[in-house]
Amino acid sequence: MSVKVVYCLACVMALLVSALAESHANDVSCSQAVALLTPYLAHLMGQAMGTSRVSAISCLNAITRLMPCESYLLGFSSSVSVQCCQGAESLNQLAGSDRGQLKPLCQCLKQAAVSLGVNVDKAKQLPQLCKITVPVPIDPNVNCDRLKT
Repeated sequence: MSVKVVYCLACVMALLVSALAESHANDVSCSQAVALLTPYLAHLMGQAMGTSRVSAISCLNAITRLMPCESYLLGFSSSVSVQCCQGAESLNQLAGSDRGQLKPLCQCLKQAAVSLGVNVDKAKQLPQLCKITVPVPIDPNVNCDRLKT
């Protein structure tokens, strides 16, 4: 997926979350907004990528599973939550169950990390803090195409 498409979809998501947040500021958290909007964004990504919805949902599924880690990964929190580790563990199991998805998953997470401004040092600490072993190196310079599947 091109950087322009990712940027465009991120803008659409931000606009939708902003609109939802304004109309229901006291009723909806950011995580709830993302959960509500994920099916719509998955559809848009599927159309933009020209691929099946399954691929688009896989990337969104990965990002959604890591949403509880947002405050830690962006450097706003010094510790990970139980929900963060549960999400990271479930994503790790998903990646381990289908090694053919490692390259697209790597590309998805790499682009998301750059777009969101993830703190690389925090991201590198996440597997140790959550006591998991990840099949993909946590490195902004990782070459996803060289991953063994």
